[in-house]
Amino acid sequence: RPVRVRRPARAGWTDRRARGAGGCRANRAPSYAGTDRQVRGRLLAVLREAHGPVPQAALDRVWHEPVQRARALDGLVSDGLVEPMPGGLYRLPLS
Repeated sequence: RPVRVRRPARAGWTDRRARGAGGCRANRAPSYAGTDRQVRGRLLAVLREAHGPVPQAALDRVWHEPVQRARALDGLVSDGLVEPMPGGLYRLPLS
C-alpha cells in the first residue's frame, strides 16, 4: 500500500474560500432593517392583530416612507396575502 503524504494547506486558503473572492462572507444574509420584507411584516402584523378589516390610515402609520409602504402593500395584495375591500379597507384572506 502506498504511503500517503499529507501536504500542509496553503495559509489562508480555507479562510479565503469561506469568505468568497471579494473577501466578504459568502453566506452572510442581507440586512433586514429598512427592506420591503420588513415593511410587509409590519403590515401583516397589523392585519393579524385586527379583529376585522383595517383602514388604510392604520396601515399608513406602520411605515414612514409612503412609496415603499405602497409597494409592500401592493405586493401583499398581488401575492394573495391581503385582500383590499371597498372603502379603503384591507384584511387577511378568509380562507
